Amino acid sequence: MLPILAQGDAPAGADYFGKAIVDNLPLFFWGMTLTVRICVVAALISFTVGVIVAVLRVTPSGGLKLLATCYAEFFRNTPLLIQVMCFFYGLPTLGIRFNFTFLGIEVGHSAAAGTLALGLYTGAFVSEAIRAGLLAIPRGQTEAARSLGLSVLQTLKLIVVPQAVRLVLPPLGNIYSAMLKNSAILTSIGVAELMYQAEFINARTFRTFEVLTAVIVFYLMLTLPMGALVHWLERKFNPLRARTLRLRGARV
Repeated sequence: MLPILAQGDAPAGADYFGKAIVDNLPLFFWGMTLTVRICVVAALISFTVGVIVAVLRVTPSGGLKLLATCYAEFFRNTPLLIQVMCFFYGLPTLGIRFNFTFLGIEVGHSAAAGTLALGLYTGAFVSEAIRAGLLAIPRGQTEAARSLGLSVLQTLKLIVVPQAVRLVLPPLGNIYSAMLKNSAILTSIGVAELMYQAEFINARTFRTFEVLTAVIVFYLMLTLPMGALVHWLERKFNPLRARTLRLRGARV
């Protein structure tokens, strides 16, 4: 259940910069926790969809390629806010309304619709990154795998996709960092994530600058470790490229 603090719960004492943040830390932490949960689920959706769309876009089948291209172009070239609104208001008109329990957590329609919209939107960008990685794999490897008797799906699963993912780790890190920040848009449909809590606290305290400063710090607490994790993964799974960048003076 969402923690609610009454005005009288704030500790007595002199006023100071940051008091509104200290008095409402449980709300900030609740919002940050929900933001992380939403982004984890949206990341799983986007990666799954992104891989499928990327593979379809490099297949020789013209119909599947056209379908995947339409998906990627639609979601990449329309605003996320409009997509979130369409999912939130449009799905109930089709008789689809999310309200279920997942791993002991109650999931309402706004959170589920927003997470789905965020995942599909991000999946379009993930598909472009992975497609670039697929096209970067030398064609000779695919031909060698086929000559050894591997099917198209086996070739993609065992040879092409694992190498492509290693190549696109840095852009994927940037995409998911942007997704985490884009999750603030879900406050527009009432999802009680970090930005929603900030607006709620600001409406109670009228300490706008303090509240926004705290939100910046909390988002940095999420995005900076993510960037460090991407750098670590790149060093681990693509050591040759990481070593090349270090020799060139790049930060890896």
